[in-house]
Amino acid sequence: MAPPPLRRWLRRTRFGNALARIVDNEDSYEPDVRTALGALVRPGWTCADVGAHRGAITCQLARLVGPSGRVIAFEAHPENVRELERTVAAEHLDDRVRIENLAVTDGSRTRVELHAGRHHASAEWNIVGTDLDGRATPPELEVAATSLDTYFDSDGGAVDLVKIDVEGAEREVLVGMHRLLRERRPELILEFHDEAGWGGRQELFDAGYDLYAMSGARLDPAKDVERRYHCLALPRERPLTQPLG
Repeated sequence: MAPPPLRRWLRRTRFGNALARIVDNEDSYEPDVRTALGALVRPGWTCADVGAHRGAITCQLARLVGPSGRVIAFEAHPENVRELERTVAAEHLDDRVRIENLAVTDGSRTRVELHAGRHHASAEWNIVGTDLDGRATPPELEVAATSLDTYFDSDGGAVDLVKIDVEGAEREVLVGMHRLLRERRPELILEFHDEAGWGGRQELFDAGYDLYAMSGARLDPAKDVERRYHCLALPRERPLTQPLG
């Protein structure tokens, strides 16, 4: 990945931003997620990118929803938010992307502590207090927090798809969208980073969702108990009827 000063310089123009994506290898970032989003998202949709980092998926979603849609990008770390703002501006997607410098949780707190990940990687800041290798890490800053139920209740709009990538806090995010799952029935793409997060999938089953592997195969709750890193979650009344790829 290109160092931050080079990335910021490149992203000043549309051409430079395209070059930055090549330098950073963003267009090959999480290809299974990108393929699924391309198959699912429709123009005019509202999408939430929870754990937006620096905008690779946010910008893809913004292109897919088009001028009549919108994307709400939630990112907890202030420096990532600044990079995200630069990326969205350079892509001229400001009119359809709203950036929120918020951690997304279960709604029990309005402020949370952020912990560094491995080697202070920008993509691994988290609210769970351990890195992805399971080592405890001290808190380094405090940020504002919300739940998706709270946010979309005050926002008042519909949400069609939620992408969740929150470094182990998946269960907290799902608990915090109890009402949203039952009333608005969005589609979800999730990264389950550890076993604690994987346990949060019960929130989806309880809300009447099915889980799918990124191949499109439906996961049996009783048999497919081994953690999957990426999953698609769909309301049972809207099952997957065609391959994602």
